[in-house]
Amino acid sequence: MTDPQISGLMSGLQLELKKTFSSKRLHRFSLDVKFSLPPGVTVIFGPSGSGKTTILQCLAGLTTPDEGAISVGSEVLFDSRRNINLPPQQRRVGYVFQDLALFPHMTAADNVAFGIRSNGDQRTRLVRDILERFHITHLSGHRPNEISGGQRQRVALARALVTNPRLLLLDEPFSALDDDLKLAIIGDLKQWLAQNSIPVLLVTHDRSEASLLGERMLLMKDGSVVGQ
Repeated sequence: MTDPQISGLMSGLQLELKKTFSSKRLHRFSLDVKFSLPPGVTVIFGPSGSGKTTILQCLAGLTTPDEGAISVGSEVLFDSRRNINLPPQQRRVGYVFQDLALFPHMTAADNVAFGIRSNGDQRTRLVRDILERFHITHLSGHRPNEISGGQRQRVALARALVTNPRLLLLDEPFSALDDDLKLAIIGDLKQWLAQNSIPVLLVTHDRSEASLLGERMLLMKDGSVVGQ
């Protein structure tokens, strides 16, 4: 059997980055963080403007750090010293945005299939299986404006997970849902995570979400991690 500690190192997240923003609106904000995380759910907790979403954007490749390094297991996603900066589509990172960012002109099935590189029967099977897992097969032909908020949330999660990501990023994904819907979707997500051992970063201001999903917590303030 594989030692759990060694397995965690093989698939865990290592991050060290610095990023400074300067503007009339933001004045000057500097993010300077360094941490290593094993597979499982880590909650990033802190006040607005502390740098939580910026960390997620750097991990996803949507924001480029000024310097540092990011790796998941043995795969390097970014390293300023070695001039490595994988584009988002090569990072295998699932990202559920706070506003979900579903394509309004696409059906639920097409939204879920958007990031799948394979074609034909395999593509169809992957979409069918993830829609079944999140109980939204009956919505496959509906567009986002034709389904409820909870159903849109399930579509967004299915889209993030269908590509079997090596890292999952959740930016306040349940903030618009009532408690019953939130519990049901979190239950489905926890089942998926029990079968797929990957690092997950969850940004939330909701302590109930943090306690339901999180296994550890990073406390952020003014661009720095002030506690774990």
